[in-house]
Amino acid sequence: MASARRAVVLGLDAMVPNTLERFLGEGELPHFAELVRRGVLTRVRPVIPAQTPSNWTTIATGATPGTHGVVVWGSHIPGEPVWKVQGDAFAAGLCRAEYIWEAAARAGLRSVVMNYCGYPPTTDKATFIDWLYQPARSYFDLALPTVYHNCPELNTTDPIEPRPAEGWRGVPVSSRPPLEIELHVVPATAAEGPRYMGLLVAGGDAYNTLLICDGRDAARPLASLLVGQWSDWLHAAFDAADLGRIEGAFRFKLVEMSPDAARVRVYRSDAFATGGLHVSDPALRGRIMREMGPYVHSGMTSSLHCCGWLDFATVDELMAEEAQWWAGAAGIAMEERDASLLWLHWHDLDCMGHTFVQRVDPTGSGYDAANLEKNWAVIRDYYRAADRFVGAFVDRFDDGETAFVVVSDHGMPANRKAVSLINLFRERGWIEVGRGGVDWPRSKVFVSQNHLWIGLDGRDEGGIVPAGQYADLQADVVAAMRDLKDPDTGRHVFSFVLPRRDAAMVGLWGACIGDVVFCYEGGYRWSGGEVIGMGEKRAVFPCGGGNHGPMVCTYETETTSVMGTLVMAGSGVRSGVRLPREDQLGICTTDVAPTVAHLIGIEAPAQNEGRVLQEFVVGLHSARPARKLEPMERPIVFQKTVRPRAPKLKGDVTDEE
Repeated sequence: MASARRAVVLGLDAMVPNTLERFLGEGELPHFAELVRRGVLTRVRPVIPAQTPSNWTTIATGATPGTHGVVVWGSHIPGEPVWKVQGDAFAAGLCRAEYIWEAAARAGLRSVVMNYCGYPPTTDKATFIDWLYQPARSYFDLALPTVYHNCPELNTTDPIEPRPAEGWRGVPVSSRPPLEIELHVVPATAAEGPRYMGLLVAGGDAYNTLLICDGRDAARPLASLLVGQWSDWLHAAFDAADLGRIEGAFRFKLVEMSPDAARVRVYRSDAFATGGLHVSDPALRGRIMREMGPYVHSGMTSSLHCCGWLDFATVDELMAEEAQWWAGAAGIAMEERDASLLWLHWHDLDCMGHTFVQRVDPTGSGYDAANLEKNWAVIRDYYRAADRFVGAFVDRFDDGETAFVVVSDHGMPANRKAVSLINLFRERGWIEVGRGGVDWPRSKVFVSQNHLWIGLDGRDEGGIVPAGQYADLQADVVAAMRDLKDPDTGRHVFSFVLPRRDAAMVGLWGACIGDVVFCYEGGYRWSGGEVIGMGEKRAVFPCGGGNHGPMVCTYETETTSVMGTLVMAGSGVRSGVRLPREDQLGICTTDVAPTVAHLIGIEAPAQNEGRVLQEFVVGLHSARPARKLEPMERPIVFQKTVRPRAPKLKGDVTDEE
């Protein structure tokens, strides 16, 4: 029996529980605070690896990676060369478990899926709005956002060189000689995009205005911008190899212009098709595009900010518009299709975390004590944006019959050291290195994230390890990894290293997992073939940044965590539940799908391996029984034997006496 008419599941990538708790304590997140007051806040343990594709797939299926097959960033398909990994980690064709919207379809219910994995749609009862293609990137980008600039410290893809304007018509009065720039909208795929000319003009003896023009005609500019101003939406044709001729929409913003034009920065947003290609249901495209306007997606723009190329104010403006667009489009789709389930993913906290978490966590090598408050302010601003995003959906859908679930796939701890298995293995002859880097076809093993495959002759295409050598090589690899220590501390860098036959104890099994499975200790991260180009020959070496996939899934510091976050409230959810920290470790990303399925009254997805979180659900919770330990031992006397027994090791049960 359903306890909620519908469920709204908001996936916020890399929302860290410690950080959320910190800002809730500061009173900075009013929408989260209201949900927590009405419901549940807890940590949620990621599956291994604590990575984006594996855990968002788990969250939507209730299945572990060994079951659904997304065991690394993508999937290794048994029988293919061990060095071949299917890279489109979010595509439905890689997932071998049923998604919750497929389970809903079996029950006759409709769903809306936004910016999530599991595409192309596998049921006509699920309407997709955008696809999660790469971490912060939409599948439907006609052109990625960028910053055009002449700032020498910025290493971006679109430099500009202001030069004296020549051959222009309709040039306005300028107190300094007008300058021109070129603004080419470079497509995201093999294609040809529009080109614009920009004219810099001066007023009051300082360059202060940018005219964006279709050619060298300033009489009717497409936009006239002062610093901080946005253009209207520009519509232009793209000739894309995969889509043909298609119209896209995008905007410009003048971010910076010094009086002498020695520093100019112009931001351009993503370009998306004006016809609503990102909406899978053609019957819905017209209404969504009419009422909501061009699609807004902030993920790649957040990356520009985190690289230091763009100011936060611009990203924040975009995230605010995105919250309204996504909530509005979701509302239209849910209404038109009478949908019972909304399931989405939003990535901006992850973009920010990889850069800024290291600066505020004293355990990380990138800790910046001198700028601590400045860096906390950036993190706080992104969490405020996340709170606003959640609030837009609560405002839209909170009708007393809706269950809200806000969940993250993992957290984001800081790094201390990187570990190079390539350097560890090459000296043992297990990995071959050529002029272009690692020569995987000539290597005996292949390493990807938390998995290592042995190229076994007869099992894997191109395998070179004879069957008779497999067991010894596997044992030698496990021993070498278990023996690896940080030379500065003498501590082991791996939390565990397991052969495939033993990996079930950490929730990994099935044909897709590696021959060796492992997790790093907290603060240690993986590395790949890039160490060859870096000239790095050490097996363990210092590094900065933040990472979430390599480390054991329960690693946590006072500041941050690998653990994800789960907030639940609304219809069918108990109010004010708080579990002790140690009990929170028992909640896993596998548990989200079956719990949501229970709330809306359907069966869990077919390959689900999680449980309904009955401690959070109305009608299922039962308090722990109050029991008292009573002494039950009897005064048994053992008779002595004729001759004393020689001492020996005891077993694990008393019946060996």
